[in-house]
Amino acid sequence: MIHSGVPHQAPVPAPDSLREVLDSVFAAPAYRWAPRTDPPAQLLRWWSDLTGWLGHLSERAPLIYWGVVTVLVVILAMIFVHAGYVLLQTFRAASAPPELPAAPPPLLRGSPWYRREAERLAAAGCYAEAMSAGFTALVLDLDARQLLRFHPGKTPNEYTYEARLNQPSREAFRELVRALYRYVFAGDACGPGEFATWQERAVVERYAPAN
Repeated sequence: MIHSGVPHQAPVPAPDSLREVLDSVFAAPAYRWAPRTDPPAQLLRWWSDLTGWLGHLSERAPLIYWGVVTVLVVILAMIFVHAGYVLLQTFRAASAPPELPAAPPPLLRGSPWYRREAERLAAAGCYAEAMSAGFTALVLDLDARQLLRFHPGKTPNEYTYEARLNQPSREAFRELVRALYRYVFAGDACGPGEFATWQERAVVERYAPAN
């Protein structure tokens, strides 16, 4: 057998078959990727598809077309109303004034308790403190008769302007408050005699309402 000196060459595949092989390879899931989408462009495409579909529907089924349009209008209106509500609530929350501190809690103890407290403090020699408790008991009694309105934040002097008393009772009440300021707030010495005199005038029956 005679061998030629030319080396043997493998057959070259045809271009079409090579293209088919490459297409089959790159068609595998590993080589697939999602194209980048532009949101505005995507919305425009959806809007174009919707308007085109509605155009065909209006020609083929006008009744269905108007029903679909009505539903879409209602949905859009609901979306706009909801968006407006959210914006309004956001604006109100941003422009709302800061919350005020809560009002002081109502007084839980009545005038009998403060009257007993005044007696206890006086027995202990704390006459100025006893006078303060006795005044609170008097104010609560006057409040019960609707001659003034008790509030823990008010000063004794405020009650003198507010009290609905006749003229003699108003003057007696003012004198009582002046003594309270002198002994409780100014720090003047208050002994058993001063307290006893003051306590005799701190009785609700001594104060008559205005006519």
